[in-house]
Amino acid sequence: MFGLDGPKFFLYLTKDTPYTRWPLWPGEGRDRPAGEPHGPYRTLYVNPAASAALTRGEPLPFGSLLVMENRAADKSLRNLAVRIKLKGYHPEAGDWYWFLFSPDGSLQAEGKPGTCIACHSGAKDRDFVMHGSVR
Repeated sequence: MFGLDGPKFFLYLTKDTPYTRWPLWPGEGRDRPAGEPHGPYRTLYVNPAASAALTRGEPLPFGSLLVMENRAADKSLRNLAVRIKLKGYHPEAGDWYWFLFSPDGSLQAEGKPGTCIACHSGAKDRDFVMHGSVR
């Protein structure tokens, strides 16, 4: 039912509909200070559906995509942490489907990665999103 193809999804995000053309998370800039496990810097892009909801102060709708560039101290790209909200996928964790891609698009994790969900469960009341204001 949710058979997403990680390598094809990476091409979608980087070639078909480049995430770098999407808005940034409202009120945030590029290369913001971050922390482990993501790295010293991050930039968070949101697809238009997520951006519209965040701007209106509404919950993130199904179909929302979040793409976080995780960067090293020299600001080189470490990886891309990606989430898409899919109705009925995993209600216990906000219905988020997770991907972690290396810079070359190799899939490092996908689906319901326990370490990601465990950490983000501390923000369950904010739709498992660790920054910004989310309902």
